[in-house]
Amino acid sequence: MPIDAEAIPALSFGAMARRWNDHCALIAASAWVACAAPRDTPAPVDPVKLTAFVDSLIPAEMAREQIPGAAFVFVQDGRVVVMRGYGLADVARRRQVDPESTIWRIGSISKVFTATAVMQLVDRGHIELDAPVDRYLRRVAIPATYADPVTVRHLLTHTAGFDEIRPGTQAATADGVLPLDAFLRERLVSVRPPGRTIAYSTYGITLAGEMVEEVSGTPFEAFLARNIWKPLGMDHSCITVPAEWQNAVARGYEVEGDSVVAQAWEWYHTTPASSINATVPDMARFLMAHLGGGAIKRARILSENAEAEMQRQQVTMDAALPGYAIGFSEDYVGGLRVLEHGGNMAGFSSLMVMIPEARAGFFVVNHIEGSRLRDNLKWALLERYFPRARERKPVPSPLPAASVRAERFAGRYAPLTSCWSCNPVRVSSLMTVGAKPDGTLDFAGGRWIAVDSLRFVRENGSGYIAFRADSTGAIENVFAGAFWGWQKIPDE
Repeated sequence: MPIDAEAIPALSFGAMARRWNDHCALIAASAWVACAAPRDTPAPVDPVKLTAFVDSLIPAEMAREQIPGAAFVFVQDGRVVVMRGYGLADVARRRQVDPESTIWRIGSISKVFTATAVMQLVDRGHIELDAPVDRYLRRVAIPATYADPVTVRHLLTHTAGFDEIRPGTQAATADGVLPLDAFLRERLVSVRPPGRTIAYSTYGITLAGEMVEEVSGTPFEAFLARNIWKPLGMDHSCITVPAEWQNAVARGYEVEGDSVVAQAWEWYHTTPASSINATVPDMARFLMAHLGGGAIKRARILSENAEAEMQRQQVTMDAALPGYAIGFSEDYVGGLRVLEHGGNMAGFSSLMVMIPEARAGFFVVNHIEGSRLRDNLKWALLERYFPRARERKPVPSPLPAASVRAERFAGRYAPLTSCWSCNPVRVSSLMTVGAKPDGTLDFAGGRWIAVDSLRFVRENGSGYIAFRADSTGAIENVFAGAFWGWQKIPDE
């Protein structure tokens, strides 16, 4: 199998891999959380203390990474607790970030809006979650590569099995952006049986957007505006930025050497997966609706049942790992379950986090694709204000080294988000698993101890990885929760 490990250096998948390398020690075990005793609802977060906290942490992170601008909002119990802006939205013009009015690119958080739109159509009886997607499509055909059909639920949980074909998802100009059906028609390639594997899928969510268009008879952006943005009062959310809003849009920036360099606007064919722009107050309203059972006061965008379904775990690759809800990935910080989605694109990094048990959540956005600010903020904030996030589980007793056969796990692993139908296979990075004589594994900078035949715990007890074997017992994959998954590739 020819592998080109540098084929997609500009994609956000490289940033995702760096994010895993930097922070895998903080992924915790969902099996433990699922068995934890019920707790009292966390106390409301104090706005004065939270303001002091973020005013200390965010500027320090910005200085460390040379980030020009950032913004943050925290909501709880249906109200905005803290909203802050930092630095510059436009360096050349010295335009300050205005937390109320600056419009930011949110990248892949767009996928949550698409999932919400699909669930609205489910709510209205126009779509069934477990129906084959091709029941609702006329303009695009799904390849019949496998016996089982791709369902709507598969699209929304990243289990449809489509290849992540790159490059080719971007246009050079706004005029070059293709209609969804024209883009998808020749680029849907099934590389895995549907429903078997979580593999983060731009194509699956883009197809979900095409389904919204076909079922509703409404262009995708118009559907969002009519059914989500307008009802919630999200008055400055868009895909196509109106001329009168241009001066409010943050410019994207990356660091090159010692300089901060402005980035060109990215135009995506995959608009339902990639292309929404919004202000911080708009994102606060979106968060509050999902935390409020699908509504803000009288503005309801989803039924309580549909909202509960969106937040329920739908699939996981192992009982010890966080998995996927609908539109949201799961994470466990200590004993605290959160639902989240991040966004990366040229010049921008963002993260939306919900803490359902506290009816709280936050959104943070800043310049620099793949920035660590969002993750460092997330873990620091959760551990400071939510006691369950500080809980740790004792490390289980390891299996005897002689029974582990650690060498069967050793080798190179490519992200499942690689382009497997490309020749050569295009990957953004490779991960290596090393075997030690004592039966432990080296992976992502940590030491991992076997607790059963295919599951390993990090030696400090902070997280698990789980392997999958084929019918012959050969190792196929390793998973680390949510969208973190790799496929074992042959030795060179």
